[in-house]
Amino acid sequence: MVDEKALFDALNESRIASAIIDTWYVYPAESDSNPLPASLPFHELDNVIMTPHMSGWTHGTVKRRQLTMARNINKLAKGEGHLVNIVSA
Repeated sequence: MVDEKALFDALNESRIASAIIDTWYVYPAESDSNPLPASLPFHELDNVIMTPHMSGWTHGTVKRRQLTMARNINKLAKGEGHLVNIVSA
């Protein structure tokens, strides 16, 4: 958990040298598809790098996930077992 105001103030006053922030409080919605990610203007600070929450993804990551899902769907349709990445409720 992060106190957004305290973090902003520390960065703004250079009490913290810099930050790379990947998770935000505000996400796109149907009513606002391009919101600012926080209630404070982190995007105006020179010592902050902001990335979307999926910053570690690559085209390869997306392609691998798509292939895994397709393989699981095909196995399920054929009645074959051993699906991968199953999450138990």
